[in-house]
Amino acid sequence: MKYLFWDIDGTLLLSARAGIDALKEAIRIRYNCNDFTFSHELAGCTDSHIIKTAIIDIKGSCKAADAAGLLILYYRLLPKFLQSHKGCLLPNVKNVLNYLEQNETGYTSALLSGNVGHAAHMKLKHYGIENYFDYSLSAFGELSEDRTILAQAAFQKLYVKNPAIKPEEVTIIGDTPNDIKCAHAIGVRSLIILAGSSYSAEDLAQHKPWKIIKKLPDNSQDFLTELADRS
Repeated sequence: MKYLFWDIDGTLLLSARAGIDALKEAIRIRYNCNDFTFSHELAGCTDSHIIKTAIIDIKGSCKAADAAGLLILYYRLLPKFLQSHKGCLLPNVKNVLNYLEQNETGYTSALLSGNVGHAAHMKLKHYGIENYFDYSLSAFGELSEDRTILAQAAFQKLYVKNPAIKPEEVTIIGDTPNDIKCAHAIGVRSLIILAGSSYSAEDLAQHKPWKIIKKLPDNSQDFLTELADRS
């Protein structure tokens, strides 16, 4: 068995800023902070890092209770924002996921996402792809602020399940430099999909991914051909 660890935002789907706007609304309600501006790039960051940094920007410090309170409010608001914002799945995502599940391809799909788990489930359910992933192997943003720690946790889960697992049997699929860093941290391949990325191919190439493609192929079988390439 081989394993694919998918990022969510920018890789599987675009939520049209539903998550960002839900968090900004949560910040407005909780801290009376109108039109809050995040002080750093959000793409590829974990929710826990984004929330902690935002609270520090507002208060000067962040306690666990502060982060938990904001996160709970974010959970409550996110479904409404997913409904009102007109996001979409990225090209060929559902076809490829369905092909991997319905055919004996030898691949299992899991998630490696900076989203906290509950938010990840909300997004995937909203876009109708929540049933394609092995959640027992997945890693989400509440585990650590550091994406590379998530990758290490995911690989550890794989090792427990299959002590004979080899790095070449694992591919991290994403759209940001942090996805590439995750792959380097555990010695596996990174496949970068440009269709939803906010980065250029040139910028991403500097981080030395295994492969960059424009989008998931129209023919799902061609995706297996991409994965089989050992160059």
